[in-house]
Amino acid sequence: MTRLAMVGVAFVALLIFYAWMTANRPAPTPDALPQEPGEEAGGRQVVRRGGPPTKNQRPAEDAAAGQLSVQRVLKYGRGEGELGMVLGRGLAPTGPESFAVARDGSILVADVVNQRVVVYSRDGTFLRNIELPGIALGDIIPDREGRVFIYDQVRRALHQYDTDGTLHDAFELNPKDIHIRGYFHAAGNAVFFADAAAQDVLVAVVRDGRLAPPDPSTERRAPGIHSESDRVYALSLEKGQAARVQIWDAPEARGEGKALDIPWPGIVSARFVGEDDARRFYIQTERLEDDRVVLEVLAFSATGERLAVIQMPENDYAIWTAKLVDVRGDGALVALLPQQDQAKLNLFTY
Repeated sequence: MTRLAMVGVAFVALLIFYAWMTANRPAPTPDALPQEPGEEAGGRQVVRRGGPPTKNQRPAEDAAAGQLSVQRVLKYGRGEGELGMVLGRGLAPTGPESFAVARDGSILVADVVNQRVVVYSRDGTFLRNIELPGIALGDIIPDREGRVFIYDQVRRALHQYDTDGTLHDAFELNPKDIHIRGYFHAAGNAVFFADAAAQDVLVAVVRDGRLAPPDPSTERRAPGIHSESDRVYALSLEKGQAARVQIWDAPEARGEGKALDIPWPGIVSARFVGEDDARRFYIQTERLEDDRVVLEVLAFSATGERLAVIQMPENDYAIWTAKLVDVRGDGALVALLPQQDQAKLNLFTY
């Protein structure tokens, strides 16, 4: 056998092995997920069924109940306003794994299959596509200046675009900073990767309008998640009982910060969603009630008063997503649910 033929045989064997591994990769189940507080998987928080009491009711509160104000059904396909989805027998499904709300309220969805960003208005009406051929869209990060950063999960790089799709820069990241179960976000002139332990890693900064590496002397890891107001939020969990939020008013602050205890019987996970323009902040929780998992978002004032409890619709978790919920500047919550047969874009107010 010639050397060229041997190389060809080896390459085919490698492809078969990769296809077998993909087809036999187990879907993440609650019992297989990590158990430490703040860890998350599949764009949802960690859930372990069969542990704490199976019947829990959250305590009565004076907080308002949120309501679904807009729902858009997004078809799968290649047409305008549609999203790509690939569902193959024995293969992991591929579809829209990331979305984000821009400062103007528009909703940006990373259409992985069609290699584009689909832009919807603040009420979910289709506006336009930003074509990104050759980019493996892993995450999408808008900042307050209107820039859009796209994470290429194959090249492990951030690409900087204008909202019209004009490419300005590309910046390679350190693969050690990136964990498959985290997500990217921007705060001020910094781009962070929130890892599986719900702690920010500073991966890039914007200098003179362009992406650049962070200063080597800068402390790159934070105890929690940064917000646009410069606050840092860290969550811990007493499973089945309560969550605790620690808040630092500035990234350089030290000490314990301000602590907010949230009694929430049945709670099994908690995640910081974000802040709105009034510095109200939002915590996504999952709790066990009877034999089901209830997904809710708790809204708090800037001083920590609970304002509302917004229950999210059930999700079939058809594919892994970087996050389930984002918040608009006026406090409306946006949820993207990519399901087996269609995706739903839901907007909640309270």
